[in-house]
Amino acid sequence: MVRKKLTFANVTSFLALFVALSAGSYAAISLPANSVGAKQIKAKAVTNSKLASKAVTRPKLAAGAIDGSKVKDGSLTGADINMTSLGKVPSAAAADTAGAATIARVKTASSTATSSAATPSSVPFDGATATCDPGLVVVGGGVMTGDPSSQLTIDSFPNGNAAWSGRVANFSSATPTFTVYALCAPAASTQ
Repeated sequence: MVRKKLTFANVTSFLALFVALSAGSYAAISLPANSVGAKQIKAKAVTNSKLASKAVTRPKLAAGAIDGSKVKDGSLTGADINMTSLGKVPSAAAADTAGAATIARVKTASSTATSSAATPSSVPFDGATATCDPGLVVVGGGVMTGDPSSQLTIDSFPNGNAAWSGRVANFSSATPTFTVYALCAPAASTQ
Protein backbone atom coordinates (compact mmCIF):
# COMPACT_ATOMS: atom_id res chain seq x y z
CA MET A 1 0.00 0.00 0.00
CA VAL A 2 1.36 3.43 -0.97
CA ARG A 3 0.86 6.41 1.29
CA LYS A 4 -0.02 9.67 -0.30
CA LYS A 5 1.00 11.75 2.64
CA LEU A 6 4.63 12.59 3.53
CA THR A 7 5.67 12.04 7.10
CA PHE A 8 8.41 13.72 9.09
CA ALA A 9 10.38 10.43 9.22
CA ASN A 10 10.28 10.07 5.40
CA VAL A 11 11.53 13.61 4.83
CA THR A 12 14.31 13.26 7.43
CA SER A 13 15.59 9.96 6.00
CA PHE A 14 15.52 11.37 2.45
CA LEU A 15 17.54 14.44 3.51
CA ALA A 16 20.07 12.27 5.37
CA LEU A 17 20.54 10.06 2.31
CA PHE A 18 20.96 13.11 0.05
CA VAL A 19 23.58 14.69 2.31
CA ALA A 20 25.54 11.42 2.67
CA LEU A 21 25.65 10.78 -1.07
CA SER A 22 26.50 14.33 -2.05
CA ALA A 23 29.32 14.81 0.48
CA GLY A 24 31.66 12.35 -1.33
CA SER A 25 31.07 13.96 -4.69
CA TYR A 26 31.59 17.40 -3.17
CA ALA A 27 34.97 16.32 -1.81
CA ALA A 28 35.99 14.86 -5.18
CA ILE A 29 35.02 18.08 -6.97
CA SER A 30 36.19 20.68 -4.46
CA LEU A 31 39.59 19.24 -3.31
CA PRO A 32 42.54 20.56 -5.31
CA ALA A 33 44.95 18.07 -6.92
CA ASN A 34 47.69 16.66 -4.63
CA SER A 35 46.06 18.14 -1.51
CA VAL A 36 45.91 14.79 0.34
CA GLY A 37 49.25 13.89 1.90
CA ALA A 38 50.74 11.89 4.73
CA LYS A 39 49.03 14.07 7.38
CA GLN A 40 45.55 13.30 6.01
CA ILE A 41 46.04 9.51 5.71
CA LYS A 42 45.58 7.30 8.75
CA ALA A 43 48.43 5.00 9.76
CA LYS A 44 48.37 1.67 7.88
CA ALA A 45 45.47 2.85 5.69
CA VAL A 46 47.45 2.23 2.46
CA THR A 47 48.20 -1.48 1.93
CA ASN A 48 49.70 -3.53 -0.92
CA SER A 49 46.26 -4.48 -2.21
CA LYS A 50 45.33 -0.77 -2.56
CA LEU A 51 48.40 0.09 -4.69
CA ALA A 52 48.53 -0.32 -8.44
CA SER A 53 51.28 -2.50 -9.87
CA LYS A 54 54.59 -0.54 -10.11
CA ALA A 55 53.00 2.48 -8.37
CA VAL A 56 55.93 2.81 -5.98
CA THR A 57 59.24 3.33 -7.77
CA ARG A 58 62.73 4.36 -6.64
CA PRO A 59 62.26 8.11 -7.42
CA LYS A 60 59.13 8.15 -5.21
CA LEU A 61 60.98 6.85 -2.13
CA ALA A 62 62.83 9.13 0.26
CA ALA A 63 66.53 8.42 0.77
CA GLY A 64 66.96 5.87 3.57
CA ALA A 65 63.22 5.06 3.67
CA ILE A 66 63.86 1.34 3.14
CA ASP A 67 66.37 -0.61 5.22
CA GLY A 68 66.96 -4.30 5.95
CA SER A 69 64.22 -4.42 8.58
CA LYS A 70 61.59 -3.45 5.97
CA VAL A 71 62.58 -6.03 3.33
CA LYS A 72 60.90 -9.44 3.40
CA ASP A 73 63.32 -12.36 3.88
CA GLY A 74 64.07 -14.13 0.60
CA SER A 75 62.54 -11.37 -1.56
CA LEU A 76 65.82 -10.10 -3.06
CA THR A 77 67.93 -11.87 -5.67
CA GLY A 78 71.43 -11.15 -6.95
CA ALA A 79 69.93 -9.07 -9.78
CA ASP A 80 68.43 -6.71 -7.16
CA ILE A 81 71.81 -5.90 -5.59
CA ASN A 82 74.14 -3.20 -6.93
CA MET A 83 77.46 -5.01 -6.43
CA THR A 84 79.49 -1.79 -6.87
CA SER A 85 77.85 -0.37 -3.73
CA LEU A 86 79.17 -3.20 -1.54
CA GLY A 87 82.44 -2.84 0.33
CA LYS A 88 85.17 -5.44 0.61
CA VAL A 89 84.59 -8.26 3.10
CA PRO A 90 87.24 -7.69 5.77
CA SER A 91 88.35 -11.32 5.97
CA ALA A 92 88.81 -11.41 2.17
CA ALA A 93 91.50 -8.71 2.16
CA ALA A 94 94.20 -11.42 2.02
CA ALA A 95 92.77 -12.59 -1.32
CA ASP A 96 94.28 -9.50 -2.99
CA THR A 97 97.75 -10.97 -2.57
CA ALA A 98 96.85 -14.62 -3.23
CA GLY A 99 98.71 -14.61 -6.56
CA ALA A 100 101.97 -13.93 -4.73
CA ALA A 101 101.36 -16.52 -2.01
CA THR A 102 103.89 -19.30 -1.61
CA ILE A 103 101.22 -21.95 -2.31
CA ALA A 104 101.57 -20.95 -5.96
CA ARG A 105 104.76 -23.10 -5.99
CA VAL A 106 102.94 -26.45 -5.90
CA LYS A 107 105.10 -29.18 -7.39
CA THR A 108 104.46 -32.76 -8.45
CA ALA A 109 107.08 -35.40 -7.60
CA SER A 110 106.96 -38.89 -9.08
CA SER A 111 108.65 -42.26 -8.86
CA THR A 112 108.26 -44.96 -11.51
CA ALA A 113 108.79 -48.65 -10.71
CA THR A 114 108.39 -51.97 -12.52
CA SER A 115 106.01 -54.68 -11.31
CA SER A 116 107.41 -58.15 -10.78
CA ALA A 117 105.96 -60.93 -12.94
CA ALA A 118 103.19 -63.05 -11.41
CA THR A 119 103.58 -66.79 -11.10
CA PRO A 120 100.85 -69.44 -10.84
CA SER A 121 101.48 -69.67 -7.11
CA SER A 122 101.98 -65.98 -6.18
CA VAL A 123 100.90 -62.44 -7.00
CA PRO A 124 103.68 -59.92 -6.31
CA PHE A 125 103.07 -56.63 -4.50
CA ASP A 126 105.58 -53.95 -5.52
CA GLY A 127 105.88 -50.47 -4.03
CA ALA A 128 107.41 -47.10 -4.78
CA THR A 129 107.67 -43.74 -2.99
CA ALA A 130 107.68 -40.25 -4.48
CA THR A 131 109.54 -37.73 -2.30
CA CYS A 132 109.01 -33.97 -2.14
CA ASP A 133 111.92 -31.52 -2.52
CA PRO A 134 113.40 -30.08 0.70
CA GLY A 135 111.15 -27.39 2.25
CA LEU A 136 107.99 -28.86 0.71
CA VAL A 137 105.39 -31.09 2.37
CA VAL A 138 103.14 -33.68 0.76
CA VAL A 139 99.49 -32.58 0.45
CA GLY A 140 98.19 -35.41 -1.72
CA GLY A 141 99.17 -38.16 -4.08
CA GLY A 142 98.16 -41.25 -5.99
CA VAL A 143 99.20 -44.19 -8.19
CA MET A 144 98.85 -44.65 -11.95
CA THR A 145 99.25 -48.19 -13.28
CA GLY A 146 100.85 -48.84 -16.66
CA ASP A 147 98.53 -51.81 -17.44
CA PRO A 148 95.18 -51.38 -15.67
CA SER A 149 93.92 -54.71 -17.03
CA SER A 150 96.57 -56.68 -15.10
CA GLN A 151 97.62 -54.33 -12.28
CA LEU A 152 95.67 -53.28 -9.19
CA THR A 153 96.54 -50.45 -6.78
CA ILE A 154 96.59 -52.03 -3.32
CA ASP A 155 97.11 -48.84 -1.33
CA SER A 156 98.19 -45.21 -1.70
CA PHE A 157 99.13 -43.14 1.37
CA PRO A 158 101.26 -40.30 2.77
CA ASN A 159 104.63 -41.57 3.98
CA GLY A 160 105.64 -39.08 6.68
CA ASN A 161 105.06 -35.42 5.80
CA ALA A 162 107.28 -35.21 2.70
CA ALA A 163 106.54 -38.33 0.64
CA TRP A 164 103.72 -40.41 -0.88
CA SER A 165 103.88 -44.21 -1.24
CA GLY A 166 101.86 -46.73 -3.21
CA ARG A 167 101.77 -50.49 -3.70
CA VAL A 168 100.59 -52.34 -6.80
CA ALA A 169 99.69 -56.00 -7.40
CA ASN A 170 100.50 -57.54 -10.79
CA PHE A 171 98.34 -60.45 -12.03
CA SER A 172 100.18 -61.08 -15.32
CA SER A 173 103.46 -62.68 -16.35
CA ALA A 174 104.45 -59.36 -17.97
CA THR A 175 106.30 -56.68 -16.00
CA PRO A 176 104.42 -53.38 -16.57
CA THR A 177 105.46 -50.16 -14.86
CA PHE A 178 103.52 -47.99 -12.42
CA THR A 179 104.09 -44.45 -11.16
CA VAL A 180 103.52 -42.99 -7.70
CA TYR A 181 102.81 -39.23 -7.62
CA ALA A 182 103.20 -36.81 -4.70
CA LEU A 183 101.64 -33.35 -4.72
CA CYS A 184 104.03 -31.10 -2.76
CA ALA A 185 103.61 -27.55 -1.46
CA PRO A 186 105.46 -25.21 0.91
CA ALA A 187 104.73 -25.85 4.58
CA ALA A 188 102.09 -23.51 6.00
CA SER A 189 103.27 -20.90 8.46
CA THR A 190 102.16 -21.53 12.02
CA GLN A 191 102.59 -17.92 13.16
